[in-house]
Amino acid sequence: MLHALAHIELGAIDNYWDTIVRFDPVDHQLPKDFYDDFLNVAADEARHFAMVDHRLRELGSEYGALPATVALLEHAANTAADLAARIAVVPLVQEARGLDSGDRLVHRIKSMGDKASARVVEQIVWEEREHVRCGIKWFKYIAKVQKREQDQVAYFQELVLQFFPDGLPGPFDVEARLAADMGTEWYQALESKVAHSYQPQSSASGSADVKKKKAQEQSTSVAAFAASKKKVVLAGSVWPERTSSAAGVRSADIISVLQERGYQVLCVSPSRLNDHSTRLELEQDVRCIQADANTDAFQNLLLETLPQLVIFDRFIAEEMYGWQAKKYAPEALRVLDLQDVHFVRRAREFAVKKQGARFEDTLDGARLDVAPVEKIAIRELASIHRSDLTLYVSDFERDMLVSRFQVPSSSLHCCDFFYPEIDLSALRSFDERKNVAFIGSFKHAPNVDAVEWMKNTILPLFRSMENDAEIHIYGSYGETKRFVKLDYPTQGFFMKGFAPDAHETLSQYRLSIAPLRFGAGIKGKIADSWFVGTPCVATSIGAEGMTSDDTLWGGAIADNPETFADEMQRLYHDVPRWTAARDAGVATCSLRYNQSRNADSLMERVERAMSEKHALREHNWMGRILWSEKFRATEYMSRYIRAKNDVADE
Repeated sequence: MLHALAHIELGAIDNYWDTIVRFDPVDHQLPKDFYDDFLNVAADEARHFAMVDHRLRELGSEYGALPATVALLEHAANTAADLAARIAVVPLVQEARGLDSGDRLVHRIKSMGDKASARVVEQIVWEEREHVRCGIKWFKYIAKVQKREQDQVAYFQELVLQFFPDGLPGPFDVEARLAADMGTEWYQALESKVAHSYQPQSSASGSADVKKKKAQEQSTSVAAFAASKKKVVLAGSVWPERTSSAAGVRSADIISVLQERGYQVLCVSPSRLNDHSTRLELEQDVRCIQADANTDAFQNLLLETLPQLVIFDRFIAEEMYGWQAKKYAPEALRVLDLQDVHFVRRAREFAVKKQGARFEDTLDGARLDVAPVEKIAIRELASIHRSDLTLYVSDFERDMLVSRFQVPSSSLHCCDFFYPEIDLSALRSFDERKNVAFIGSFKHAPNVDAVEWMKNTILPLFRSMENDAEIHIYGSYGETKRFVKLDYPTQGFFMKGFAPDAHETLSQYRLSIAPLRFGAGIKGKIADSWFVGTPCVATSIGAEGMTSDDTLWGGAIADNPETFADEMQRLYHDVPRWTAARDAGVATCSLRYNQSRNADSLMERVERAMSEKHALREHNWMGRILWSEKFRATEYMSRYIRAKNDVADE
């Protein structure tokens, strides 16, 4: 596997340097930024090759010891006369397919006991996202120059089919591609022939006996689920990851709440079965089934099991699976779990990162400019209106959905975090703590920006106050070049990597920080801090939706860098102020995020909606409009792909 990966990286180096040298800036109307971007990509690929080759040498081998394919170089030759085709094929097919297989490859290498190689591959896969994002950016530019801007997606698909006439193999990693700015409209119609029933994860060896055994295990698992009286299907584009993000923790907690009320839970995703699905099965007794949304796999599952409740983990999952749930499990309540409102986060990110706006100017929901992310906004709002019930986490987002986007408040329910009772006697005292912590997944753009802003802008101000407290940065997926280079030991700024236990980690610190300049929803890093008695200094973006007017903030809220640094300084040294902030945070966590209260509230609302679903649907005219034939684009795209595959079978 490492030999093959090394060859892929070497081919990518050739492809990108050939792109830089071959295509004249005058002939193709290309700015210097085009060459700068792909020079950076080529440098990344060279570094990736060196990483893999170094690992091969550590294992006693080297690149060139095995024969290699010439497919990558053939694609370079085939697209030598067409810049648009080059960009379509290299970053948007070859690199994007690496995103699809990346997690699976990491899982396979880990299963062989080679954690060092797995870390190398994981870093490469993460950095490939930027390469795909670069491809999308410049393909759109080229399409505009060539007067194909209005049908740029169709143009891309035409080019791909010239070189891949049978289409592209799935399943696609929807989340990874979306994170690289590659929405499903770019590639969904290109999916080639796939299996038509739910299939187990292929083993590393690929042996027929193991595959057969896996298939039997999944069939048995589905049959056991079908025999249950109370059944919930949780559908998501990826498996819930309890250890990676606050959203993953919340999803796992919702599963536990359902199980405590007697429901059996089955998770469905187009993603391959991996460490996360295995952990769900072992730790929470949750059955996990891979089901490609563009086959009849989910349909068959619904017909066999007849669940009473289908929950969609974010709007992308509702787009993929919602129409099938409506058609093949019509008596099931369809619940959309927003986690956060994605288009709000994306609109703020665009304003801050692309337009240079002050993040404070994005706090007013009535004035937030969503035009740059209109397509995502329309998709997410449509998913809300199609669903019987929608779970939200932030009162700010509820108010925005109701007042600005005419979502009925009766179709919304607040589903906050679920924290157990806090043992006050176990909380560490002021003197037992030291230093400052930040925690958050580096797959999440707001966290990346927050750490960079902290280091570049706030840290110098904090150090000017003669405060020698160290700042420790924790987070999953933080081992890549971009994040490792943020380490600044001489200024007491340390990248600490993944924290296996967020609560134990945060409980050791005197202060936590959330210097977020864009984002949405409520912030697990803040609630986790409060749960262990750690005050938090946050921006207004970080604090949004996490407290009400009649409660004190468990720390400080500051938007100006100077004020942020000053609040850190004061809380770090002022014992009475620190104690009051700790008590306020603990009180808010105990009240707003109480596990028992929030679990009861969720189940009461869900069960009431189940009993009233027919009346809800009858009065949901917007939902009925969106379910009419004219507005069912995602369903018809999926059915088209099925029909295409059926013809291929014949």
